[in-house]
Amino acid sequence: MSNSNTDHIERAFTKGAFERREEQWSHISYSTELDLLECIKRGEPEKIEGRVREVFPQHDGHLSSDPLRQAIYEFVACITLVTRFAVEGGVTTEQAYTLSDAYIKSVDNAKDVTSVRLLCEKMLIDFAVKVKRAKAAQKPPSMPVINAINYIDSHLHSKLSLEDIADAAGRTSSYLCVLFKNETGISLTGYINREKLEEAKHLLRDTDMPVSEVAETLAFGSQSYFTKLFREHVGDTPKSWRQKRIVKHL
Repeated sequence: MSNSNTDHIERAFTKGAFERREEQWSHISYSTELDLLECIKRGEPEKIEGRVREVFPQHDGHLSSDPLRQAIYEFVACITLVTRFAVEGGVTTEQAYTLSDAYIKSVDNAKDVTSVRLLCEKMLIDFAVKVKRAKAAQKPPSMPVINAINYIDSHLHSKLSLEDIADAAGRTSSYLCVLFKNETGISLTGYINREKLEEAKHLLRDTDMPVSEVAETLAFGSQSYFTKLFREHVGDTPKSWRQKRIVKHL
């Protein structure tokens, strides 16, 4: 780093410290921050509500002169830590970082500080809920099952075969199927269908993708099979399910 860059950082540090002391404000305390993050790690969404003010202290921006940009910076700093604590709490790495990416993309479109704060509270609760669900199992899954789950999560847009999943898990398909059912309470095929259908719901609700394209994207083989499976598990056709969600949010 050049001397000019170093001097610039030092001047900014001196200026920031001076303003903080003059205006009598302080950053969120380490203990308060850690307590909030531990709520995420323990999977306690009920303790998150109403605590968004701890992430956004009541003082003017000191990272940016633009209040909205200040709020976005604080949001990104917060979700970076939350993601890591969620992983420590039991959420898979892929799920945690995918959720983080989705929220960062969303906050980038925020129009005002209030929107950022509401999104932040939703994000904190969302991560805590996912940790809570991850902890619901009586004992942590074995590495073969974890590897299978990670492989499925990364290949939801592909046609998943038991053989490919078993190879990724380092076990035979017959052994993995028995192990997976014993540890998760759901068959491997049932889990694949459940995850694909959950992703289908997200695509139907959050995008304008045609039903036929959703079926193709998630490698269901055909739209008719996708519709049949969706109706069996959700109780409605994909088209009808989407229309009801659109009407609900009008």
